Amino acid sequence: MQKNILIIDDQPEILELLMEIIELLGHKVYSITSGTKVDEIFMDHDIDIVISDYQMPDMTGYEIAEMIKSKYSNVKVYIVSGYHNVLSNEKMEKYGVSGLLDKPFKMDELKEILNG
Repeated sequence: MQKNILIIDDQPEILELLMEIIELLGHKVYSITSGTKVDEIFMDHDIDIVISDYQMPDMTGYEIAEMIKSKYSNVKVYIVSGYHNVLSNEKMEKYGVSGLLDKPFKMDELKEILNG
C-alpha cells in the first residue's frame, strides 16, 4: 500500500538519496529542509510517516516530533541519527517518536518502517 512520506533533513544530498530510495519502494515522498515548514506540507498533503534528521540548525528531531504529534497524532515520526546516546526510550515516548534509524541506516530497517 502506497504511503505519503515526509522527509526532513537540512542536507540536500541526504534528502535526494532518501527520496529516490523511498520512491523506488513505491511510496509518494515529500521533502523539506527545515522543521518550520512542516505545516505547509501537512496543509496540502495527507502524510502517513515523517522521517526527520535529529540534528538540524533550526530545531531537533524531538522538537519536530512534538510539534507534529500535537497536531497530527496519527502520524508516525521516526528520527535518523548517528548520535545514539541522545535518543533514550524516555525521550522517544515523551515526544511521540515511533522509532529510530541509525546513520548509516540499513535498507531493511527503512522497508520495515515504511511497510509497518
